[in-house]
Amino acid sequence: MTSAKRRPPRRSAHIEQEASILALAREELTRCGYDGVTMQALADRAGVVKKTLYNRYGSKDGLLLTAVAEILDSYRGRAAQIEPGIPAIIAVRRGGNRQLVATPEYAEAMTRALMQADADHPLVDLLLGQAMTSQVRHLEIAAGQDELRPGIEPRALAEQLTGHSWGLILLWVKGLLPLATFEQQSLTGMLTLLVAVTQGPRHDALAAMLAAAHPHRSGDSPTAGSPRNTSGEAHAASLTPSLIGGQTS
Repeated sequence: MTSAKRRPPRRSAHIEQEASILALAREELTRCGYDGVTMQALADRAGVVKKTLYNRYGSKDGLLLTAVAEILDSYRGRAAQIEPGIPAIIAVRRGGNRQLVATPEYAEAMTRALMQADADHPLVDLLLGQAMTSQVRHLEIAAGQDELRPGIEPRALAEQLTGHSWGLILLWVKGLLPLATFEQQSLTGMLTLLVAVTQGPRHDALAAMLAAAHPHRSGDSPTAGSPRNTSGEAHAASLTPSLIGGQTS
Protein backbone atom coordinates (compact mmCIF):
# COMPACT_ATOMS: atom_id res chain seq x y z
CA MET A 1 0.00 0.00 0.00
CA THR A 2 1.39 3.36 -0.97
CA SER A 3 1.12 6.28 1.38
CA ALA A 4 -0.02 9.64 0.16
CA LYS A 5 2.74 12.20 -0.20
CA ARG A 6 2.63 14.60 2.70
CA ARG A 7 2.34 18.26 1.94
CA PRO A 8 4.41 20.72 3.95
CA PRO A 9 2.36 22.20 6.80
CA ARG A 10 0.67 25.43 5.87
CA ARG A 11 1.01 28.48 8.03
CA SER A 12 -1.96 28.57 10.35
CA ALA A 13 -4.66 31.16 9.82
CA HIS A 14 -4.07 32.37 13.37
CA ILE A 15 -0.40 33.17 12.70
CA GLU A 16 -1.23 34.84 9.41
CA GLN A 17 -3.91 36.93 11.06
CA GLU A 18 -1.54 38.00 13.85
CA ALA A 19 1.15 39.01 11.35
CA SER A 20 -1.45 41.08 9.50
CA ILE A 21 -2.68 42.75 12.69
CA LEU A 22 0.84 43.70 13.79
CA ALA A 23 1.68 45.08 10.35
CA LEU A 24 -1.51 47.14 10.38
CA ALA A 25 -0.70 48.37 13.88
CA ARG A 26 2.65 49.67 12.65
CA GLU A 27 0.94 51.36 9.72
CA GLU A 28 -1.57 53.03 12.03
CA LEU A 29 1.20 54.09 14.40
CA THR A 30 3.09 55.68 11.51
CA ARG A 31 -0.04 57.42 10.23
CA CYS A 32 -1.65 58.54 13.50
CA GLY A 33 1.11 58.51 16.10
CA TYR A 34 1.07 56.38 19.24
CA ASP A 35 -1.72 58.28 20.99
CA GLY A 36 -3.80 58.51 17.82
CA VAL A 37 -4.11 54.76 17.30
CA THR A 38 -7.45 53.29 18.39
CA MET A 39 -8.38 49.67 18.88
CA GLN A 40 -11.60 50.19 16.94
CA ALA A 41 -9.77 51.51 13.88
CA LEU A 42 -7.33 48.59 14.04
CA ALA A 43 -10.15 46.10 14.40
CA ASP A 44 -11.95 47.58 11.42
CA ARG A 45 -8.85 47.43 9.23
CA ALA A 46 -8.02 43.90 10.35
CA GLY A 47 -11.57 42.66 9.80
CA VAL A 48 -12.04 41.47 13.37
CA VAL A 49 -14.12 42.59 16.32
CA LYS A 50 -12.47 44.83 18.88
CA LYS A 51 -12.87 42.15 21.56
CA THR A 52 -10.53 39.88 19.57
CA LEU A 53 -7.73 42.42 19.92
CA TYR A 54 -8.30 42.83 23.65
CA ASN A 55 -8.44 39.07 24.18
CA ARG A 56 -5.18 38.59 22.30
CA TYR A 57 -3.12 41.60 23.45
CA GLY A 58 -4.85 42.85 26.59
CA SER A 59 -4.73 46.55 25.73
CA LYS A 60 -3.71 49.04 23.09
CA ASP A 61 -0.29 49.31 24.74
CA GLY A 62 0.06 45.55 24.64
CA LEU A 63 -0.78 45.44 20.94
CA LEU A 64 1.48 48.31 19.91
CA LEU A 65 4.38 47.11 22.03
CA THR A 66 4.07 43.66 20.46
CA ALA A 67 4.15 45.27 17.01
CA VAL A 68 7.23 47.31 17.91
CA ALA A 69 8.97 44.37 19.58
CA GLU A 70 8.55 42.28 16.43
CA ILE A 71 10.66 44.79 14.49
CA LEU A 72 13.27 45.03 17.23
CA ASP A 73 13.50 41.25 17.51
CA SER A 74 14.05 40.95 13.76
CA TYR A 75 17.52 42.54 13.95
CA ARG A 76 18.34 41.88 17.61
CA GLY A 77 17.79 38.21 16.90
CA ARG A 78 20.27 38.29 14.03
CA ALA A 79 22.77 40.09 16.24
CA ALA A 80 22.42 37.29 18.81
CA GLN A 81 24.16 35.02 16.32
CA ILE A 82 27.22 37.30 16.38
CA GLU A 83 30.10 36.91 18.81
CA PRO A 84 28.93 38.22 22.21
CA GLY A 85 30.50 41.38 23.52
CA ILE A 86 31.38 44.44 21.47
CA PRO A 87 30.73 42.75 18.06
CA ALA A 88 27.12 42.08 19.11
CA ILE A 89 26.65 45.70 20.21
CA ILE A 90 27.88 46.92 16.83
CA ALA A 91 25.64 44.44 15.02
CA VAL A 92 22.55 45.69 16.89
CA ARG A 93 23.43 49.32 16.11
CA ARG A 94 23.87 48.49 12.43
CA GLY A 95 20.57 46.60 12.35
CA GLY A 96 18.74 49.48 13.98
CA ASN A 97 20.31 51.98 11.60
CA ARG A 98 19.25 49.97 8.57
CA GLN A 99 15.72 49.61 9.91
CA LEU A 100 15.47 53.37 10.45
CA VAL A 101 16.66 54.15 6.94
CA ALA A 102 14.36 51.52 5.43
CA THR A 103 11.23 52.74 7.29
CA PRO A 104 11.87 56.39 8.24
CA GLU A 105 8.21 57.34 8.73
CA TYR A 106 7.73 54.51 11.22
CA ALA A 107 11.00 55.35 12.98
CA GLU A 108 9.98 59.00 13.29
CA ALA A 109 6.59 58.08 14.73
CA MET A 110 8.21 55.81 17.30
CA THR A 111 10.74 58.49 18.25
CA ARG A 112 8.04 61.11 18.77
CA ALA A 113 6.03 58.65 20.86
CA LEU A 114 9.09 57.89 22.98
CA MET A 115 9.84 61.57 23.58
CA GLN A 116 6.26 62.16 24.74
CA ALA A 117 6.09 59.09 26.98
CA ASP A 118 6.38 59.26 30.76
CA ALA A 119 9.40 57.59 32.34
CA ASP A 120 7.33 54.60 33.48
CA HIS A 121 5.69 54.02 30.10
CA PRO A 122 6.41 50.49 28.78
CA LEU A 123 7.68 51.98 25.52
CA VAL A 124 10.59 53.55 27.42
CA ASP A 125 11.64 50.17 28.77
CA LEU A 126 11.23 48.51 25.37
CA LEU A 127 13.29 51.03 23.41
CA LEU A 128 15.74 52.24 26.07
CA GLY A 129 15.74 50.01 29.15
CA GLN A 130 16.08 46.69 27.36
CA ALA A 131 18.72 48.09 25.01
CA MET A 132 20.73 49.38 27.97
CA THR A 133 20.49 46.05 29.79
CA SER A 134 21.69 44.18 26.71
CA GLN A 135 24.61 46.56 26.18
CA VAL A 136 25.71 46.32 29.81
CA ARG A 137 25.70 42.53 29.55
CA HIS A 138 27.83 42.58 26.40
CA LEU A 139 30.20 45.18 27.82
CA GLU A 140 30.66 43.06 30.94
CA ILE A 141 31.69 40.24 28.60
CA ALA A 142 34.18 42.60 26.94
CA ALA A 143 35.52 43.64 30.34
CA GLY A 144 35.93 39.99 31.32
CA GLN A 145 38.04 39.50 28.20
CA ASP A 146 40.25 42.51 29.13
CA GLU A 147 39.02 44.45 26.09
CA LEU A 148 38.04 47.55 28.08
CA ARG A 149 40.57 49.94 29.54
CA PRO A 150 41.06 49.65 33.31
CA GLY A 151 38.38 51.48 35.27
CA ILE A 152 35.82 51.67 32.48
CA GLU A 153 32.38 50.95 33.89
CA PRO A 154 30.07 48.98 31.56
CA ARG A 155 26.94 50.75 32.81
CA ALA A 156 28.38 54.22 32.22
CA LEU A 157 29.63 53.22 28.77
CA ALA A 158 26.21 51.77 27.88
CA GLU A 159 24.63 55.09 28.86
CA GLN A 160 27.05 56.95 26.57
CA LEU A 161 26.36 54.62 23.65
CA THR A 162 22.59 54.82 24.11
CA GLY A 163 22.70 58.59 24.44
CA HIS A 164 24.78 58.90 21.29
CA SER A 165 22.39 56.72 19.29
CA TRP A 166 19.22 58.51 20.34
CA GLY A 167 20.87 61.91 20.12
CA LEU A 168 21.50 61.32 16.43
CA ILE A 169 17.95 60.06 15.94
CA LEU A 170 16.63 63.24 17.54
CA LEU A 171 18.82 65.37 15.29
CA TRP A 172 17.43 63.51 12.28
CA VAL A 173 13.81 63.87 13.43
CA LYS A 174 14.35 67.61 13.87
CA GLY A 175 15.82 67.92 10.38
CA LEU A 176 19.38 68.65 11.54
CA LEU A 177 20.91 65.42 10.24
CA PRO A 178 20.23 64.12 6.71
CA LEU A 179 18.87 60.60 6.46
CA ALA A 180 21.44 59.91 3.73
CA THR A 181 24.32 60.27 6.20
CA PHE A 182 22.63 58.82 9.27
CA GLU A 183 24.09 55.32 9.07
CA GLN A 184 27.67 56.51 8.67
CA GLN A 185 27.35 59.17 11.38
CA SER A 186 25.92 56.64 13.81
CA LEU A 187 28.52 53.96 13.12
CA THR A 188 31.57 56.23 13.11
CA GLY A 189 30.44 58.00 16.27
CA MET A 190 30.01 54.70 18.05
CA LEU A 191 33.38 53.43 16.85
CA THR A 192 35.10 56.65 17.90
CA LEU A 193 33.86 56.17 21.45
CA LEU A 194 34.67 52.46 21.54
CA VAL A 195 38.20 53.03 20.21
CA ALA A 196 38.85 55.38 23.13
CA VAL A 197 37.80 52.89 25.81
CA THR A 198 39.16 49.60 24.48
CA GLN A 199 42.60 48.03 24.46
CA GLY A 200 44.53 45.21 22.86
CA PRO A 201 43.41 43.37 19.72
CA ARG A 202 39.83 44.63 20.08
CA HIS A 203 41.05 48.24 20.09
CA ASP A 204 43.11 47.58 16.96
CA ALA A 205 40.18 45.96 15.17
CA LEU A 206 37.85 48.85 16.05
CA ALA A 207 40.44 51.42 14.97
CA ALA A 208 40.71 49.64 11.61
CA MET A 209 36.92 49.69 11.25
CA LEU A 210 36.87 53.40 12.03
CA ALA A 211 39.58 54.10 9.46
CA ALA A 212 37.69 52.07 6.86
CA ALA A 213 34.55 54.10 7.55
CA HIS A 214 36.44 57.21 6.37
CA PRO A 215 38.19 55.91 3.23
CA HIS A 216 38.56 59.39 1.72
CA ARG A 217 39.86 61.15 4.82
CA SER A 218 43.60 61.56 4.90
CA GLY A 219 45.54 60.23 7.86
CA ASP A 220 43.24 57.38 8.81
CA SER A 221 45.51 54.71 7.35
CA PRO A 222 49.00 56.15 7.56
CA THR A 223 51.85 54.50 5.77
CA ALA A 224 54.92 53.36 7.68
CA GLY A 225 56.80 56.32 9.06
CA SER A 226 53.99 58.81 8.42
CA PRO A 227 52.34 60.72 11.29
CA ARG A 228 49.01 59.42 12.56
CA ASN A 229 45.86 61.47 12.47
CA THR A 230 44.90 61.31 16.15
CA SER A 231 42.32 64.09 16.30
CA GLY A 232 39.43 61.62 16.40
CA GLU A 233 41.07 59.55 19.11
CA ALA A 234 41.85 62.67 21.12
CA HIS A 235 38.21 63.76 20.93
CA ALA A 236 37.01 60.33 22.02
CA ALA A 237 39.54 60.26 24.85
CA SER A 238 38.05 63.47 26.19
CA LEU A 239 34.77 61.61 26.73
CA THR A 240 36.21 58.82 28.86
CA PRO A 241 36.52 60.40 32.33
CA SER A 242 32.78 60.07 32.93
CA LEU A 243 33.04 56.38 32.13
CA ILE A 244 35.66 55.70 34.82
CA GLY A 245 34.21 55.31 38.26
CA GLY A 246 35.53 57.76 40.82
CA GLN A 247 37.84 59.55 38.37
CA THR A 248 37.30 63.09 37.23
CA SER A 249 40.43 63.70 35.20
